[in-house]
Amino acid sequence: MTRVDDPHDGRVVLVAITDGGRALLAERRRDRTARLAGLLATLPPEDEQSLATAVRAAAPALQRLATGAGRTRRPPGSSAS
Repeated sequence: MTRVDDPHDGRVVLVAITDGGRALLAERRRDRTARLAGLLATLPPEDEQSLATAVRAAAPALQRLATGAGRTRRPPGSSAS
């Protein structure tokens, strides 16, 4: 990661991922994908099908969370002001 002061606003620091950071992220993604594939390969076919169905059902909500659409809700236990 590189950090550079914003030339237009002294309160701001601009950050950017380096080529080394990109390579590290790619390696970790490959490792995580391989680990997940290994775990999924141990499932019996009926469990694999159940998991696939659950993921398809959850995908729209997960996508909304990933894009920030779920941020308008207050966390459990918080009160309205």
